[in-house]
Amino acid sequence: MKSPLNLIEPLKGLAFPEVCQVCGDSWAGATDGFACRKCRSNIFKSTPPWCEQCGLPFNGAAGNATICKNCHEADWQFERARSMMSARGLVREVIHRYKYNRHEFFEPLMVQWLFGCGSLFSEKSQCVVPVPLHPLKERDRGFNQAERLAKGVAEHLNLPVKSECLMRFKYTETQTNLSRKERMANMQNAFGGSERMTFSRVLLVDDVMTTGATASACAAALRRAGAQTVDVLTLARGIPV
Repeated sequence: MKSPLNLIEPLKGLAFPEVCQVCGDSWAGATDGFACRKCRSNIFKSTPPWCEQCGLPFNGAAGNATICKNCHEADWQFERARSMMSARGLVREVIHRYKYNRHEFFEPLMVQWLFGCGSLFSEKSQCVVPVPLHPLKERDRGFNQAERLAKGVAEHLNLPVKSECLMRFKYTETQTNLSRKERMANMQNAFGGSERMTFSRVLLVDDVMTTGATASACAAALRRAGAQTVDVLTLARGIPV
């Protein structure tokens, strides 16, 4: 049986000319996410040294530090978080257009960027759970980008997707312009487990992590539902305010 990504790629090829949807100049097809080779090179991969807990890259040499200041001051409910890229350049543009302009033709490219994610964690997870959207926001947007990415990750890692294990109860506006303290307050009681977890180690997937407030609130809900360990994987990492 073909995966959802394989089924939609031919349809995207009919809807869009095989030209880069970023620069508009060079050839790019559905399997490339309609981004040409030159534009695809405008990415910034996350590399060590980084915080052992949240994955925030250290500026320059880390010295003896293993945990960043942000994590020293926070009681995170996740074990560790890792991001594949920095949220700038092409990655930032693609995520923004994918989420807010419904440029879903970028989806294969985003999933490809997540390949190799298994090497970021010392222990293999048992299932993949996407960060949920509130039903009203998902209806307005038309899809949950985290769920789409989670399905690609799960297929890559040969793991089940358990979208039904986590629900969002609290409607919140975008947290883009909020401080870490404001984001933490905004996420209070926002999520809950919809059923008891039968998996002890969970991989939580989202598109972007900035302060970690959303990831921690989700991890707390999953742990209350029975998960023992929650790791966090995001496509991109923003810089905390």
